[in-house]
Amino acid sequence: MSRINLAYSYDPDRERNQMLREASYAKRENITIKRKNINRGSIIKIILLAVAALVLLFCVVYGKVQVSDMYNRINIQKAELSAAESENARLKAKVESHTSLKNIEEYAENIGLQKLDKAQIWYVDIQSEDVVHIPEEEENIFIRLKKRISLFADKFSGE
Repeated sequence: MSRINLAYSYDPDRERNQMLREASYAKRENITIKRKNINRGSIIKIILLAVAALVLLFCVVYGKVQVSDMYNRINIQKAELSAAESENARLKAKVESHTSLKNIEEYAENIGLQKLDKAQIWYVDIQSEDVVHIPEEEENIFIRLKKRISLFADKFSGE
């Protein structure tokens, strides 16, 4: 005879039968569902919370839109600045090209000027001393009168 170890045997009908028994037991019991009275104040609170959440969501979205708009304005201003800087560099290069020595010489020749030759150069000797002579200031009549009176007084007091 063969021995069957019942500890390791599996019966699929056994589980199905167990589930059928539990279902029939649940049908036999009289299950009643109690309806909970809903308070009107709690509905108003829920609605107010939902409105507050929507307002908060709107504020966050609006803030993000404003930040995005500011970044766009900043980028536009940066682009304009970059264009102005490149235009400035172009104009500086144009000015430098117009003020080159060759262009100045050509312009001077066009208006009738010519380069100096050695015969046209005159040398002037300048006093080599570093002394400055300051002429005496002209005194007004009151100061001259005061000096003469003091000289006259000195003549009589010194005798």
